[in-house]
Amino acid sequence: MVHGQPIGWEAVPLERMLRGSGHLPDEVPYFIENGAKTLGQAEMWFGAGRGARNAVVVLFGSGVGACVVTDDVEHGRAVEWGHLTVRVRGRRCRCGALGCLEAYAGAEALLERWQEAGGQPPPDTDEETALTAMLAAAYPADGGAPDPVAATVLAETAEYLGAGLSDLINLFQPERILVGGWAGLQLGARFLDSVRGHAVSYALPYPSGRVGIDLGALGPDAVTVGAAILPLAAFFARGGRRLPPTPAPEPSPAWRATLDTRLA
Repeated sequence: MVHGQPIGWEAVPLERMLRGSGHLPDEVPYFIENGAKTLGQAEMWFGAGRGARNAVVVLFGSGVGACVVTDDVEHGRAVEWGHLTVRVRGRRCRCGALGCLEAYAGAEALLERWQEAGGQPPPDTDEETALTAMLAAAYPADGGAPDPVAATVLAETAEYLGAGLSDLINLFQPERILVGGWAGLQLGARFLDSVRGHAVSYALPYPSGRVGIDLGALGPDAVTVGAAILPLAAFFARGGRRLPPTPAPEPSPAWRATLDTRLA
């Protein structure tokens, strides 16, 4: 059963649907995982998390999520970080609650806030193209005057993200926080320093003084890389052994075949 409240999935029997369609044969293993966790697994295996024992990997895309990796949770645990409340009676989140971090800092909400403040995203474009346009408005390549509306919304978003990271710092005291996801990587180079500053100012001094906050190293496809790791991790967990073959069904005894024929 798959639960994805922001996209309206409540207990969707995805595996049964896939197998029933004939596209996923019974003998093929099935893996499904939260995207934040697959991002975290990819960064810890192959990216900027290598060598860390205690880390948080943040997924910043249309929404936001996080994967916490500790000694107790070696392979990481996805946490619904994007649905921490950052403002009581705040904006309505796509999950239905009020005041979630995702309602202020996810790319979808960020673009909505820009438009509400008077910004003009390009019409009929995807989120990535619209976010590129917002960045170009806030940080003109020709050295011209920045769009004050876009710059203000991005500055507010950096503070919301920093405050959200401070919760992760206080709760889990990681040695590293890595920011990934297509929106995080697109925005990170521009305002990661501001996010760091806000995270340190909102967090407790001792844990915030021991954490490094950086961008992930695997690019926008890291979530997919982590998904590809799932069968590999299962293979290693079995000690590198193949799955036992599915036993063939035993033939029915002659009396059962005769009885079935008569009943038919």
